[in-house]
Amino acid sequence: MKTSVKILLLIFLSAFTIISDGPQLSRESLKKLNKSISELYPGLNVEFIKLNLSNPSISDPEILSADGKWFAIQNNGLKIGWLMVNKTQGRYHEFEFAMIVDTTRKINNVSILSYPASHGNAVTGKKWLKRFSGFSPDSLPVYGSNVDALSGATISGSNLTNSVANALKIMKKLEEQKLLK
Repeated sequence: MKTSVKILLLIFLSAFTIISDGPQLSRESLKKLNKSISELYPGLNVEFIKLNLSNPSISDPEILSADGKWFAIQNNGLKIGWLMVNKTQGRYHEFEFAMIVDTTRKINNVSILSYPASHGNAVTGKKWLKRFSGFSPDSLPVYGSNVDALSGATISGSNLTNSVANALKIMKKLEEQKLLK
């Protein structure tokens, strides 16, 4: 692909999603996140608003450790969901993922934003990642039970599933403490 086309594509993707105090991602990860957002919300110009989880009134260590990872997704000031960006451990490396949750608190999408190794890369398959859709804080994913195990990606798949389940548990706490704004 020619450099000028790449630059135009990057400008288009950057302009597509306005990030207000958004997640700190590499250019490649941001590109993958924008693609997921454009597939879920075609034609919308969305904005990410960081949830303030470092408030002095918050004492829960799980919520405090989630600061900087949770964002409200808005379109023209109307909340259309939440985004959580985090890292989890593969066999030999960390990898970055994003979880998009709708206003009914159900997962719409889980995407791998960066996966730096070839070993265990089955965890990046869209068909497998679609299995997370529909889970919520009241219905958690369990690796090898309601989320299929992956041959050759056991550690990455298990850790991703556990990370998504933990994120949903934190989401429930955020909701209980009225922090999902």
